[in-house]
Amino acid sequence: MPVEPCDFLHEETYNEEGELDYCGSDETGFVDLSVRRWPMKIDFRSVDSIVTDKECQFEIKIEQADGSPLTSNDVALSHTKKIHLLAVDESLDDYHHIHPVADTLYDGVWHFSLTPKLAGKYSVFLDFIPIKSPRRVLLSTSFEAKGEKSNSNQRTENLTYYLKNLKFELTEDKKASTDQQKIIILKASDEMDRDINFHPVMGAFAHMVAFDENLSGFAHLHPITDEIPSSQNTIYNGPLSFSFTAPKSGIYRLWAQVKTTIDEELFIPFDFEFGS
Repeated sequence: MPVEPCDFLHEETYNEEGELDYCGSDETGFVDLSVRRWPMKIDFRSVDSIVTDKECQFEIKIEQADGSPLTSNDVALSHTKKIHLLAVDESLDDYHHIHPVADTLYDGVWHFSLTPKLAGKYSVFLDFIPIKSPRRVLLSTSFEAKGEKSNSNQRTENLTYYLKNLKFELTEDKKASTDQQKIIILKASDEMDRDINFHPVMGAFAHMVAFDENLSGFAHLHPITDEIPSSQNTIYNGPLSFSFTAPKSGIYRLWAQVKTTIDEELFIPFDFEFGS
């Protein structure tokens, strides 16, 4: 199927080093990869045995539609990185956002490492933008992690999460939301209920991904704001709004990726009921 243009989602900007970086303010759509296909081949393998709580090295070979290898020179920067790799286990409780690195000797080969926390199947999604045509490409694969599986409970809506001395909350802006599009607000506060600062992470003040329970695809969301970090020292204080659309009603696991200090990256899980 054809790739949708993403000039609106990934407008051309330049980072601090003067490099062209495709970085959009918001991206609301959930992409179902069970019905969408991109004309690229992916060969995915683990270098080590995949066991819980042990770091494992992985290798990816990516072949473009014309049969040529996808090298680092073929991929544009998108939110400060070449390839965004999202890995999540079948319970949706172990999520990783990783940036594979191109092999220095072999064209089309990319490497990354990951330490699975849970046993079972992990779904893997690759998100990148080829330079030849700045249109978003999504590829998917999977792997199995060995270990003892835990029983998964039925998911219900849960919009509050505590970490250390911080409280993270997700609310829906009922007035701004419609049946097709939800406006959700991420608030983070300390023990005195004071808003905390958000520091830049991958060219935005926060990122959020949404997975459905079947892991058929995902949505990658960015804050709705005219403020884009001008440097790593820029901060944003207060709640952040996101726009989210989903193909059907149900519970979606949302992972917020934030930095509350300049060097501490946090992954915050929520369960949001779309269509409630």
